[in-house]
Amino acid sequence: MNVKLRVLSAGALFFLGQAAFAQKAKKDTITSKTIDEVVITGSYGIKQIPEQVTGSVGVVKGDILDKPTAVSLDNLLQGQSPGLMSTASSGQPGANSITLIRGLTSLTGDNNPLYVIDGVPIPSGDISGLLASQSALSMINPSDIADIKVLKDAVATALYGSRGANGVILITTKSGKKGRSQINYTSELGASDVAFDKMKMLNAEESTKLFGLSLYNSGDASSLQEGYDIAKSEFGWDGKSDTDWNSLVRRKNPFYTRHNLSYSGGSEGFNIFASLGYLKQEGLARDASFDRYTGSLRADWKASDKLNLKFSTNMARTVQKGPTDGSSFSNPVFAGRIMSPTQNAYNADGTYKVTDLYFTNPTFNPAALQDNNINKGTFNKVLSSVDLDYKFLPNFRFNSNFGIDYTTSSEITFWNPDFGDGLNTGDPNGNGNLYNAVRNRLTWNWYNFVHYSNVFAEKHDVNISVGTESTHRNTEAIDMGTQGFASGVRLPYANAGVNPVSSSSSATNTALMGYIARASYTYDKFVTISGSIRRDGYSGFTKEWGTFYGVGASVDVSKFIGDGFVKKLSVRGSYGENGNPAAGAYDKYAQAALNGAYLSANGSFLYNAVGVEGVNWEKSVKSDIGLEFTLGKKSFLKGTFDIYRNKNADLVYRVPLPGSIGIPNYTSNIASLISKGFEASLTARILNNENFNWSVTGNYSYNAGEISKLNNDGVIQPGGLKGWAVGHNPTEYYTRLWAGVDPKNGDPLWYTDDTMTKTTNNSGLAKLSFTGKKSLPTHMASFINDFNYKNFKLSFMFTYQGDYYVYDNWAFVYGSDGAYAYLNQLSSTLYDSWTPENPNASRPKYIYGGNKNSTAASTRDLFKGDHIRLKNIEVGYRFNKDFLNIKGLNGLYVYARGVNLWTYAFDKKLYFDPESNSNANASVAANLGVYDQTQPNLRQYIFGISLDF
Repeated sequence: MNVKLRVLSAGALFFLGQAAFAQKAKKDTITSKTIDEVVITGSYGIKQIPEQVTGSVGVVKGDILDKPTAVSLDNLLQGQSPGLMSTASSGQPGANSITLIRGLTSLTGDNNPLYVIDGVPIPSGDISGLLASQSALSMINPSDIADIKVLKDAVATALYGSRGANGVILITTKSGKKGRSQINYTSELGASDVAFDKMKMLNAEESTKLFGLSLYNSGDASSLQEGYDIAKSEFGWDGKSDTDWNSLVRRKNPFYTRHNLSYSGGSEGFNIFASLGYLKQEGLARDASFDRYTGSLRADWKASDKLNLKFSTNMARTVQKGPTDGSSFSNPVFAGRIMSPTQNAYNADGTYKVTDLYFTNPTFNPAALQDNNINKGTFNKVLSSVDLDYKFLPNFRFNSNFGIDYTTSSEITFWNPDFGDGLNTGDPNGNGNLYNAVRNRLTWNWYNFVHYSNVFAEKHDVNISVGTESTHRNTEAIDMGTQGFASGVRLPYANAGVNPVSSSSSATNTALMGYIARASYTYDKFVTISGSIRRDGYSGFTKEWGTFYGVGASVDVSKFIGDGFVKKLSVRGSYGENGNPAAGAYDKYAQAALNGAYLSANGSFLYNAVGVEGVNWEKSVKSDIGLEFTLGKKSFLKGTFDIYRNKNADLVYRVPLPGSIGIPNYTSNIASLISKGFEASLTARILNNENFNWSVTGNYSYNAGEISKLNNDGVIQPGGLKGWAVGHNPTEYYTRLWAGVDPKNGDPLWYTDDTMTKTTNNSGLAKLSFTGKKSLPTHMASFINDFNYKNFKLSFMFTYQGDYYVYDNWAFVYGSDGAYAYLNQLSSTLYDSWTPENPNASRPKYIYGGNKNSTAASTRDLFKGDHIRLKNIEVGYRFNKDFLNIKGLNGLYVYARGVNLWTYAFDKKLYFDPESNSNANASVAANLGVYDQTQPNLRQYIFGISLDF
């Protein structure tokens, strides 16, 4: 046995099994870690042997990251570890994602886990100022990553104290390998289309008929024929043209390409890894794209038997372009659906038609807006760290790590002055709008640890670590707005306009100081007890200091079984408390802002925030019991089971204040949330010999949560059709209960009480009720297959999400029952609306102007989101050196990949992607599950080659 296996990181026990499966079969790249390399990658340089692991830790394998199935790193995690959910908030390339570990931990704060790359904690979430969204993790090249560890329970996250409540994701970048220098070049090309879209709209003839029907039902026409004739005249339709607006604003097959060049090499005391990468992904909207340029360098130097040095740096530049949001009708995804197909997009001379369109705004031509408006963001990142490890006495080591994460961004939004949002009719500042947003973000982190490790009498293994960590974060922002652009001007520069209408600048500085101690004791590799404590001070709170801890124990009873079949049978448990700094950096201060001319021509400073001295960390008390086992010859079956309970207390909420005070709310720790769950992971090595390797992995997780405390006994409505009340899930929908259509007259019906026995056709009398339906999945599962026969490879992953619902936020427009009769509608509005001949229709009577507020928010537009998705599949073949017989070329791997190729939705009425969320504050519980007409997720077909030199 290689002695390097004695210094594994937390969670490496599980990783060993996964890596062993992958390494024997994996021949297509040189970039994944080998078993010998799984050494010191634990938190703060802490070393552990497998028997000392007492926490719940999942690992994402390196080969998953070599050929990524998504632009942003966080999107790659879905299905890879039980209990982890990651869903994009939009199909816009580079968009932010919602990532949760074991459900929600906060009502209004950030639910994203803490990300740590090579010891440096980095910001996550949305870092955009003007764009719809931009994920901070989209600037990381997944191909530069060796492995990802997901820390879930208290003892695994305790070292991160006040930042560990949401879980921690540790990312280790690739390092060089001792031996012959190796070069790898990977190139991919692909095309895309929509992964799931069953939204069928009307054509020009159908749209005119439906408009005519609405006029007949409203009494504005005496017959259907007269209604049709009036509609045709109103539309100005020639009876022949049929504009497919969707095809005008969308790409038919968005293009994808990725190129990655890497070098790996080293000697006995020095290893190096370097890479260059480029990625381009077009979005479905014609003006949507994402370009990423990356470079990385990592050097590991064993200066002596006592001193080890590491240096890593990752640089990236991304450019994201996307459609302007503006008023909702300038969104091309939305407008492409609702623009009437009776309207021509072009004038007779071939120019865009931007006047007299039969639309809410007659100047909104979505295709013309795409070509004349600009929404663009350029982001630059440098992430670097230096690590020193020095053995200064027998059994003592000193470890120091200093890192920075520096990100700059420059974003512009330009609305042309001639039509659309930029045509500011009557505005004295003139037409056209330009918005600029500049951001500088700097995080530096420095930790210093002393580690003691010793084994007494060959059975008593003691490890003690003490250290400090300091994190400083600074954000600077400059925003500016300009109007007054001359007609025809398309220059997105402030000096091209004549009227600066707004300008602002701000800065935010926070500091965190932590004092950390950890100890573990292992007896004869049989039983381990470990504990960590951390004392954190944070500048954002009046009571700046808090104490967080975690304790755990594990017992491996396999050595007492002794039959050779049970390789491992370990029971572990943990308990502890973590924190989450959910409040704003300056919520403890009373704040004032300069307002308009009030009692003074120069304006006055008025309070806009109340300082609250008591605001503090959100706290998460976690308990976990787990079982890990390895069975059979050649470790045929490996598995983990976990049962957990998290109590999240002192959750932050902005408490409303009376309007007479002049300040809308104040921040307070007033709520509690309890979540419980179960997780399981099983990996079976079905075949394992020299030519044939086949393994399958199944992951499953169950999570249920409810609010256990609020500041009142009523219902808080945070938005997104959600309601918060004690005893209810924080993502449960709270709205009117739809009762269907009155077969006698086509009126809409709602239930008047929770018994669902009485109905009304008056939306104002319909009771708002808890629906028992929520937007956070209760069940998540994945099935992963790795099949390798000689040089042939087949791998795929299915994912499942169950017991959750999604809401269409815009159905009231394109399923309007006549309220928006002049806009294009779903085909069901023509073919399944109530008529005397169709009394059992699913939709109310279609009346011009609307039918008794039938589109008021209700369960009518709520759909079951349960689905199964073929998340990715890869088929490839490796040509070895002897077959190629080309000097210098050691191998060629040719492959085809598919992403989101197939989706099965359990609700047959669902017409939009079940993995849908809102771009707006997507990590906030209230916005989960809301479909907001963002760009849909893409299905991708990718072909690639990987060459080894």
